[in-house]
Amino acid sequence: MIKFGTGGWRAVIAEEFTFENVRKVAKGLSDMIIDQGSKKRVIVGHDFRFLSGRFSRAFAEVLAVNDIEALFIEDAVPTPMVMYAVEVEGLDFGVTITASHNPPEYNGIKLFTKGGKDAPLEVTEELEKYINILDNAPVIYGSFFKLIKEEKIKYYTIKNNYIDFLLGQVDTEAIAKQNLKILFNPMYGVSKDIMMMCLASLRCSVDTINDYRDTMFGTKVPSPERESLQDMEYQMKNEDYYLGIATDGDSDRLGLYDDRGSYVDANQILKLLYYYFLEYRSEKGGVVRNLTTTHILDRIAESYGEKAYEVPVGFKHISSKMEEEDLLLGGESSGGLKIRGRINGKDGIQAALLSVEMLAKTGKTLSELLKEISNKFGNLHFYSLNLNYEPEEKERLEELLFTEKYVPCFVAQESCGREKEIEKISYMDGVKYYFTDGTWLSIRFSGTEPLLRIYMEMNSQFEIDAMVNLIKRDELLQLDDGL
Repeated sequence: MIKFGTGGWRAVIAEEFTFENVRKVAKGLSDMIIDQGSKKRVIVGHDFRFLSGRFSRAFAEVLAVNDIEALFIEDAVPTPMVMYAVEVEGLDFGVTITASHNPPEYNGIKLFTKGGKDAPLEVTEELEKYINILDNAPVIYGSFFKLIKEEKIKYYTIKNNYIDFLLGQVDTEAIAKQNLKILFNPMYGVSKDIMMMCLASLRCSVDTINDYRDTMFGTKVPSPERESLQDMEYQMKNEDYYLGIATDGDSDRLGLYDDRGSYVDANQILKLLYYYFLEYRSEKGGVVRNLTTTHILDRIAESYGEKAYEVPVGFKHISSKMEEEDLLLGGESSGGLKIRGRINGKDGIQAALLSVEMLAKTGKTLSELLKEISNKFGNLHFYSLNLNYEPEEKERLEELLFTEKYVPCFVAQESCGREKEIEKISYMDGVKYYFTDGTWLSIRFSGTEPLLRIYMEMNSQFEIDAMVNLIKRDELLQLDDGL
């Protein structure tokens, strides 16, 4: 079944993600474009995953035989560049073949709409209807190179424009004066060429790691989280770098290392950049985060007289709220962020370059800036864990948590030496428990993988450990096998 989740449609290659199903999505999109009178031109891109290039050709072949001109990007490129192209060309739709940060056996399709934005829920639900109508009917498609000759598929690139756009967002002179030494890790993904060109233009001295195509991503999940960056961490701790930069498989997410070789996670990056824009660049504007992202952002916003908003998981919700309220920054704890006036979605390359500017213009290291933020706004300890489940377990857990509204023992009972009092419970996306001391805990199902995700932000590591132990003991949830 083809179902678009929080970040597009993703599935295991050769199981659900097949040429047949990719063509069904392309046919459904073609029919929707024709029925709605949308512009009959679509940009088609892809990343480095297994068969991504061939899947993107298959997608373009279906568009073309349905009289939808396919602007085909031959080289593997970052997802944010495809989004930028949709905006620049003034198109109604663009797609890229990618499963972003998912494990190597996955591939997927991300859909973008006018302005280069992530397709909102109403668009993907409408597309699913068009796909379902097809049922098992064969999808007609043409020959790629014949369609190229007929100019129904056209090769397309916007690489140089994108690089110029990225460099135009930062203070190039301030960065060039610093001659920063950086370790860059594209995680076998598509950001290498563009990031290296940008950093070279900024006169940075750069070493790279994992900078070639590997469809197995070194047998790791291509997400810039600490457990997937141990080789990078070793090099950061044993050599002299001012900054370490890691981007995920399609380069829309970012992870950093500071000058001491300490990992700087997505929540910290969001705090750093939001604080930098408000305090050092004197910009104005509120912030939006998804419900599994640090509440320190709210404290920073309040301190500067700005508003903070919470939305469900899925970057389209962040983009929508940013546009609706003209917010300065939006982000998520999984590594994506957006800043007003720039790409209309997540862009790991852009966020990395802004981080470089932040160091150059403040003259401070990441660790010094984080200490400055902590002194002003306090500290909360963030923790997340992912639990695998079987389909029948999902149904049971959904019934228990969201229908019966069972409150698990780890939020209802005494923990950490004192009872945590619940201030409110939200079912906006999964379930989230807000405690009166400013801490919180969230339980939700992943929109792209068969995982139950638990997030929490507590006052100390001791509180986190206590919560995890209580999760193990909850007899109704029966989650101890995954911990």
